[in-house]
Amino acid sequence: MRQDSPQSLLRLFMDKLRARGARGMIGLQRIFKIMDDDESGALSLREFSKACKDFKIGISEENVPALFSLFDTNGDGTMSYQEFLEAVRGQLNERRNW
Repeated sequence: MRQDSPQSLLRLFMDKLRARGARGMIGLQRIFKIMDDDESGALSLREFSKACKDFKIGISEENVPALFSLFDTNGDGTMSYQEFLEAVRGQLNERRNW
């Protein structure tokens, strides 16, 4: 059982998203909506784990919780779209945050 660093998992995840054409905001939003099986507007660990398998991200099952916790910045057990965007695209700088 190999545990990769959360940052290396995030890079792998982002590379796979880009390969699927999710380069812009609309692409990322579309991917998030596809992962959100129950249409709650947030992803559970179960939904995220399923999406990683479905999208063939290449992250082992034991590494999925570590990646999920990187996205779940407020620690509530779900990943909001805002948390997803901030992790994937990085936080907006002051100029872009307007």
